[in-house]
Amino acid sequence: MKSNRNNSPQIRLDAFNRILDSLNNLDSPVVVEGHSDTLALRSLGYHGDVIELNDGQSVLSTVEKLVRKLGTSGTFVVMTDWDRTGGRLAKQLKEYGESSDLIPNDQIRRELAIASSKDISCVEELPKLIQTLRSVCDP
Repeated sequence: MKSNRNNSPQIRLDAFNRILDSLNNLDSPVVVEGHSDTLALRSLGYHGDVIELNDGQSVLSTVEKLVRKLGTSGTFVVMTDWDRTGGRLAKQLKEYGESSDLIPNDQIRRELAIASSKDISCVEELPKLIQTLRSVCDP
């Protein structure tokens, strides 16, 4: 995975803004790990449907809920953290989703992992990183 850590703060901020704009332009639910991830996305201006994995149900149950909501060929966004656990959950969501005739989209997750470089590894830390970049770019 290519790192963006050496890019200027403005280039990185522009990348985050582009990624968040593309997320807002999708008409698909976003699957996150927990409530703090939902709060992070909301604080960044995302107003779409968010589904939390840490609701006491299994990943498979979450995918079954998505099938009922979206029907076959429905698309959902995988937005788990880009650490080891998040990677495992993303893989399960993708596999279960595809086997249920859904279309899991993990492109935004991959782009965020690249844009955040190794500064952060989870969705809930995005607002702080973006705020830091904004303060450097617009003092």
